Amino acid sequence: MDAPLRNTLDSYETYLVEHNRSMGCLVTIRHPFVLFTNDEIAVPWYNYAGVVPWSEIPGRERIEEVMAHYRARGYSPHFTFTLETAPGGLTEALQSAGCALESRKYVMFQYEPVDPPVPADVRLGKTGPEDMPAAGRILGVSFESGESAWQDPTVRIRLVTRMRAARMHQLGAWVDGRLAAAAHLHTGVGVGHITGVATAPEFRGRGLAGLLTAYAARFARDEGATLVALEAATPDAERVYTRIGFRRAAERVAYSSKSQGTAPGRPPSGNPQ
Repeated sequence: MDAPLRNTLDSYETYLVEHNRSMGCLVTIRHPFVLFTNDEIAVPWYNYAGVVPWSEIPGRERIEEVMAHYRARGYSPHFTFTLETAPGGLTEALQSAGCALESRKYVMFQYEPVDPPVPADVRLGKTGPEDMPAAGRILGVSFESGESAWQDPTVRIRLVTRMRAARMHQLGAWVDGRLAAAAHLHTGVGVGHITGVATAPEFRGRGLAGLLTAYAARFARDEGATLVALEAATPDAERVYTRIGFRRAAERVAYSSKSQGTAPGRPPSGNPQ
């Protein structure tokens, strides 16, 4: 790995820690793991173990200690990390401890910004309080595992409150006055991070995801970001982002143990990213 990419990945990993802090996560280091816990927002993407970049592989006892930490709080253990910066052999060690691969996403950075033309019937901008019901519906139907998080009123209110406190933006694309697509943007420590890009089913196939993502990237740079990042979960999404100047840089994977579900009384949910 060349030095510029290593430095860029370091910046991204630093940003992820600071973003989770801004969303109310308690951060605990148990080398080589970084433990994120958030009982206020009881969803897996704010309750998981990350990995300190370029660290050494942990022993079985440390992995089981981390798993016990989350089980004691009522969560299924989740480990999410970047393969390129994690210690070699970590995936095999997690599998040996009873974890299975849950998901993989490609980290993409925008190296060559592209601003596609915006059709006359499309408006891009920040959403307002009046847009929350429509945005929640779009996110709910677009991210199956995250549906309960965005459609459960209590969890949604907590998420929105924390997002506002962290100065996180929800951006939208309107077609003839109707909210048709939504995305989230958070900028911190020089990194603009775009997540939750989603289009309502009736408006898909019109290029709105690319338009909105390009707008979000420009918004991030206007806020001072020198690096704009996102994670693509599917080949189709990767193609959309490639057309507006993003390129794949690394792979992030999530491993989990299903031996215990989410905390009692808390809805299961996933990360709409």
